[in-house]
Amino acid sequence: MISNFNTSYAITHRGVVRQLNEDSHVEINSHNLWVVADGMGGHEAGEVASQLVVDVIRAKVQERDLKDLTVSHIVSAIEEANKQLNDYSSQYLENKTAGSTVTALFVKDGKYYILWVGDSRAYLLRNGVLTQVSRDHSQVNDLIDEGIISVEEAKDHPLSNVITRAVGVMENVNVDVIQNDIKTGDLFLLCSDGLTGELSDDEICLSLEPSSIIDSGMALMHSSLVRGARDNVTCIIVKYDETKSNQHSETFNIQDEATIPLFTK
Repeated sequence: MISNFNTSYAITHRGVVRQLNEDSHVEINSHNLWVVADGMGGHEAGEVASQLVVDVIRAKVQERDLKDLTVSHIVSAIEEANKQLNDYSSQYLENKTAGSTVTALFVKDGKYYILWVGDSRAYLLRNGVLTQVSRDHSQVNDLIDEGIISVEEAKDHPLSNVITRAVGVMENVNVDVIQNDIKTGDLFLLCSDGLTGELSDDEICLSLEPSSIIDSGMALMHSSLVRGARDNVTCIIVKYDETKSNQHSETFNIQDEATIPLFTK
C-alpha cells in the first residue's frame, strides 16, 4: 500500500502591533493532523487558552496510532479542551472567559477532514483555484448570509472582530466538520485571522503559487507584516502527495514572540 506523503511548514509571528503572540499551532505529522488556534485577546489569558487547546488535542491524539484515529476522536479532544478551559476560567480567572478558535486538517484513507470552531480558516488550493473550506463563525458572516451586507462591506465592518463560536466560552462546543476526497498536489492552508485580516483571497492564492511551501509561507508572512499585521499571524501549509513509496514529512517552525466571541477579540 502506498503511503501518503505530507510536507508541512508552519510559521507564526506576533505581528507589528500586539505585544504577545496569542496564537498557537501544532504539527502532528505522524498522525496526519495539523492545528491552528487563536486565543481571544479581548479576554484574560488568550495565549494560555490557545496553547491549552493544541496541547489537549496533541495529547489525546497521540494516545492512539494513526490506524485507529478517527475524526470523532479529534472532535472529542476539542470538546475536552473546551471543558478544561471552562474549568481553568472558573478556578483561576473568576469565571472570566479564556477562549480560543481552532481549525484543524486531518488526512486519512484518501479523505481530508477540516474541523473548526471560530474564524480561523482552512483553505484548499487545487489546480490553481483557492477555495475557503471552512466557514467563519462570525457575526459579519451571518450578516452576509442574511443578505444584510455584502462581502466587500464586511471587510471594514465594525463587527468584523466578533465571533459567534469559540472553544472555552460555553459549557458545550459545537465543532463543524467537512470531509472530501483528497488528491495529489492538493495544498492546504490553515491560518489565524491575523493573515486574512491583511490579505485578500487573491493575494493569498498568489503567495501560494511558488512550488516550495517554505517560500509560500515566508511570502504570506512578509505580505501581512508589510501591511501592518495588526494581529498575530499564524500559518500552516500542508502539501499532499500519494505517489511516494515511503511516508515522509518535513516540519519547519519560525517563532516570534486577537479574537473575541459574542464574544469579541
